[in-house]
Amino acid sequence: MARPNRLTLQEKARFFYEMAALLNSGLTVQQSLNLAGKDCHPAFRRYLKQIRQVAENGQDLATAISLNAGYFDSWTISLIRLAQYSGALPQICTKIASDCETQIKRKRLYRSVRLSTITIIWSLLILTAVIFNRTPMGFIKPEFWLRSLAIAFLLILISFLASRYLKRGAPWLRYLPVVGRIIQTRSLIYFAQLQLPLSCGVPILAAVELVREHIPDVVMKANLSSAARHIRAGQTLSSSLEGKLPPIATQMIHTGEETGNLDTAMQNITQYYEGDLERRLGLIESSLRPMSILAIALLIAAVGIRAIRLLLNSLPA
Repeated sequence: MARPNRLTLQEKARFFYEMAALLNSGLTVQQSLNLAGKDCHPAFRRYLKQIRQVAENGQDLATAISLNAGYFDSWTISLIRLAQYSGALPQICTKIASDCETQIKRKRLYRSVRLSTITIIWSLLILTAVIFNRTPMGFIKPEFWLRSLAIAFLLILISFLASRYLKRGAPWLRYLPVVGRIIQTRSLIYFAQLQLPLSCGVPILAAVELVREHIPDVVMKANLSSAARHIRAGQTLSSSLEGKLPPIATQMIHTGEETGNLDTAMQNITQYYEGDLERRLGLIESSLRPMSILAIALLIAAVGIRAIRLLLNSLPA
């Protein structure tokens, strides 16, 4: 269950799918708010009641939901505001929900990769300690396993801090063989969310500036800041990002500009790089999982052998 003033991705996806279905059925925003979110926690249901009352007093939905920023971030609120003005609120609700489901899948892969990596490192460290422990009985003492547990917690903490740092996409990380490609792919997925404001009829310059504030990757932020300056000078998006994006992404954008379907081009970029990221993470996961099982098996075997040797040595001659 989510904490008060916080929604899980599952709850957020379910809420926006419900809103989209209710709005598509012809209900008003107020009526939809009255029916959606029934399965969420009580604090969120009270929040929905508050924003329904605000909406009934004449405020738009985006202003109403911004009363408590803990539930929805500024990106979501901006999209809802744009969707209301353009009449595309059901479509945007569906896309927000779909994006939440994609994030859930991606987080599961990230979590699996991190867990396998931590398991491998921890098992090898403890295995080394067991093999080279100078005290024959040292590895069966409680202190040894308490230290091992402390190492496990330390690795988890390091993994958490590293994931927070990687999210910002420091420039030097892009030169790492595997991590760099994952960071670049993830930043392109964020960039391709340009499709959402474009589908609401937002001009390209305003859409670029909106997406720039949403992207956590500092390199992509800088690229979009540069692109915004070039767009103000009259250049196209594809030419302003020439050499800063992979050729395939630049070509898709160029094709979208020529055909007048830039939002569709952005959707194609999202699908391409979502698939690419999922394949890469899946490949890493499938490689690390057997290695983690093998590392645990070696640790158990080493502990078992040492324990049997100690037992045999303790027997009377």
